[in-house]
Amino acid sequence: MKKLLALSTAMLMAGMANATDLSTIYQRAVANDAEVAAARATREANGYNVMTARGGLLPQAQLSYSKTKVDSESEQYNASNGTFFDVDRNETLDKLALEASQALFDLNSWYTYKAAVAGDDAAAYQLQLAEQDLLLRTAKAYFDVLRAQENLSTAQAEEKAVGRSLEQTKQRFEVGLIAVTEVLEAQATYDLTAVNLIGQEAALDISYEALEVLTGERYSDVAPLRDDVQMQMPAPAAVSDWVASGLAKYAGIRLAQANRESVRLQRNATRSNHLPTVKLVASYENSDQPAAVGDPRESTTQAIGVQLSVPLLAGGSLYGQSKQAASQLAAADYQLESQRRQAKQNIRSLFRQVQTDVRNVKARKQAIASAESALEATETGYEVGTRNIVEVLDAQRNLFSAKRDYANARYDYIINLLNLKFYAGTLNEGDIAQLNDWLQTQA
Repeated sequence: MKKLLALSTAMLMAGMANATDLSTIYQRAVANDAEVAAARATREANGYNVMTARGGLLPQAQLSYSKTKVDSESEQYNASNGTFFDVDRNETLDKLALEASQALFDLNSWYTYKAAVAGDDAAAYQLQLAEQDLLLRTAKAYFDVLRAQENLSTAQAEEKAVGRSLEQTKQRFEVGLIAVTEVLEAQATYDLTAVNLIGQEAALDISYEALEVLTGERYSDVAPLRDDVQMQMPAPAAVSDWVASGLAKYAGIRLAQANRESVRLQRNATRSNHLPTVKLVASYENSDQPAAVGDPRESTTQAIGVQLSVPLLAGGSLYGQSKQAASQLAAADYQLESQRRQAKQNIRSLFRQVQTDVRNVKARKQAIASAESALEATETGYEVGTRNIVEVLDAQRNLFSAKRDYANARYDYIINLLNLKFYAGTLNEGDIAQLNDWLQTQA
C-alpha cells in the first residue's frame, strides 16, 4: 500500500511539472488571438485617417509639365505684290507650371481633422476593450477546463462509489438479506451516473477545444487551483467606488465618449460647409507661346493672391447633410447613455454576486463536511439494517453534488471578480499574474 501511494504521489508531481499554467496560456493567446489582431490592425488603419485629414490644413502644391508639338499649314496674303503664299510651321511648345495653396480659413477641414483625431482615440479604446476581453476569455476558458476536470473527477468517484454499492447490494440480495427492488434501485442509479460520466468526459474535451481556439495550440493538462486559496470580499468595500471607477475608466464608456466626440466634430464640419473658405494661392508658369513669325517666344508668369470661395447653392444637399449629422449626434448621445447605464447595472450586480460567491464558497465547503457525516451515518445504518440502499444512494448523491457545487462556486467567484474589474476599468495583466499565483504549478 505504501509503494502504491508513493507511486501515485510521484505521478501527480510529474503531471504538475508538465501542466501548463494560466500565464503561459495567456501569453500564447496574446500572440495568436485573431480578435485582438484584428483590433490592432483596425487601430493602425484608423491612425492614417488623422494623417489624411491633416492634409487639408497643410500647404498643397502641384507641378505640371507639358510638351506640345504643333504642325500648321496656312495661306497668307502678300499685300506688296497681291499674291497668296503657303506657310508651314513645325513647332514644339514647352510649358512648366507650379501651383501652391495654403488654407487660411477652412473650418470644414479643421473639424474634419479634429474628428479624425477623436476617431483615432476611439480605435485605441476599441483595442483596449479587445485586450481586456481577451483577459476575460482566457481566464474563463482556463477555469472552464479546471471546472470540467473537477466535475469529471467527481463523476468518476461517484460512478465508482455507486458501482461498489451496486455490487454490495447484489451480494446482499443473493444471500436473501434484501429484496430485488433495492438491486433495481442501485442499478438505475448506477446507470445514471455512467451517463453523467460520459457527458463530463465530453465536456472536458470541449473545454480544451476552447483553449486551442484562443492559442492555436492543443493542451492535455493545466495547473489546478490550490485548495488553500482564500476567496476575499471585493475591495474597495463600497459599491459606489466601483461604479465611480467604471464610469471613469471602463473602456466601453470611453469608447462611446470618443465616438460621440468624433460625431460631434463631424457635425460641426458639415455645418461649416455653409461658410466661406479663404486660401492663399501662388503660381508660377514658364511656357512657350507661338509667334506669327520666327521661333516661339518664352513667357514667364508669376502670381500670388488670396482666394475667397462662398457656397451659394447646392440644391439642398448641404442642409440635408447638416440635419443628418445632427441626428447622428443624437444617436451617439443615446449610445453613450446606454453604455453608462449598462456599466452601472453590471457593476452593481457583479459586486453583489462576488459577495454572495464568497459566502457561498464557505457554505459549500461546510456542506461537504455535513454530507460526508450524513453518508457515513447512513452507510452504518445500512450495515445494521436500519437504512435501505435508496437512502445510501441519496446520501452519496448529496455528497458528490456538494463537491461539485463547491468547485463550481470557487470558479464562479474568480470569473465574477474578473468581470467586476472589467466593467470597473481596472482589469489588467496583473490580475492574470495574481491568478497564476493561486495555481498549484508545482508539487
